[in-house]
Amino acid sequence: MSTIELKMQKLVTILNDACQEYYAGQEESPMSDSQYDQYLVELQELENIAGYRLAESPTIRVGYEEMEDKIKHYSPILSLKDTKNVDELLYFLGDKEGVLSWKLDGVSIVLYYQNGNLDRAVSRGDGLIGKDITRNVMLINNIPKTISSKNTIIIRGEGCISLSDFETLKQTPEGEKYRNPRNLASGLINSHGTRDSLLGYMTFIAHSVIFVNGFGREIKTKLELFKYFETLGFMVVPHVNVANYTLKHVIDQFTNKVDIFSYPVDGLVLTLNDLSYGISLGSTAKFPRDSMAFKWQDTSALTHVKGMKWSVSQTGLITPVILVEPVEIEGTTVKQASLHSLRIFEELGVGVGDTVEIFKANKIIPEVKENLTRSSTETYPKKCPVCSNDTIVVNGIKTRKLYCTKCGKEQVSEELKGA
Repeated sequence: MSTIELKMQKLVTILNDACQEYYAGQEESPMSDSQYDQYLVELQELENIAGYRLAESPTIRVGYEEMEDKIKHYSPILSLKDTKNVDELLYFLGDKEGVLSWKLDGVSIVLYYQNGNLDRAVSRGDGLIGKDITRNVMLINNIPKTISSKNTIIIRGEGCISLSDFETLKQTPEGEKYRNPRNLASGLINSHGTRDSLLGYMTFIAHSVIFVNGFGREIKTKLELFKYFETLGFMVVPHVNVANYTLKHVIDQFTNKVDIFSYPVDGLVLTLNDLSYGISLGSTAKFPRDSMAFKWQDTSALTHVKGMKWSVSQTGLITPVILVEPVEIEGTTVKQASLHSLRIFEELGVGVGDTVEIFKANKIIPEVKENLTRSSTETYPKKCPVCSNDTIVVNGIKTRKLYCTKCGKEQVSEELKGA
């Protein structure tokens, strides 16, 4: 086996493991989005050199195969080809009219309506087969359970947790387990009755149609489709009509609103407005040809670690936060960054004086991209910063968490049962 194929196999394993945890709602992300993208680009480059792809390559697959309650999608639920280059978007749009919208960072949900009633809901799965999530979707308050149309309609959208609700839910025993709103949304939609009360915090935002029987010739554009969704009672992703000469300006407008938008996003989506023309373009095995995603260039900065603080939640979970010399990123001054868990803290080898690269995840949340010096001089507290009682480390299959034995007594007991 060649060196290139060995490297390809290693990257395929890493990426597929991360992809499975992403879609299954694992509490901790195995890697950041930027790291995933970096590995994916590296794999694509190796595949181009080798001239072939391994059967399980994520450059072929969309997601991962659900193992229970399988439902075959009416048509493939594809991902989007993405770029960080505005000129590539301009070339894609050409002289056509387009619609630019947020690329929501939640969990994909496909809704099936029959005779005006919500018949079933399905997760994305591997794009061909998803899992039946009807029970949990019925608990999402803003999803219409009945609609005025008697047509057979299949609508795709995103289940999202707002940034403000995530801050609230982080203080609960269930919510504190998750690193970001996307992981929490995925965890909730795939849960089995243990988190029903939290599903009410989720919002469904519609963004595309998979199928409509008796659609009507009057709906010819993406803009008209969004208006149709709204008449049926759906919340629709915020969007703007664009042409080639307005695209850059509208992208800037969206970019300036990232910090104030209520829901997490990880880019923008550009779709051709003419529905019939877009359909005529077809798709590749993985991407539709009528749409393209835009992701912002990661803006990062180097700074130095000034110290550590350990944040204690109401349930006794103790989270590491690094304090850094103030640095300007994306127009704001960053003075600290959460490391989210003891596992990440230890993997980064943090110490005072270390040189760290900080970036804003989705242009919002300051995170550590890399620790360039890794002195590993800092250790986790053996006593709770709040009550001075002993701390305890709880190890899961892929997690490592620090708790106060007093503040988190009940939660520690539950964690140990599941460990």
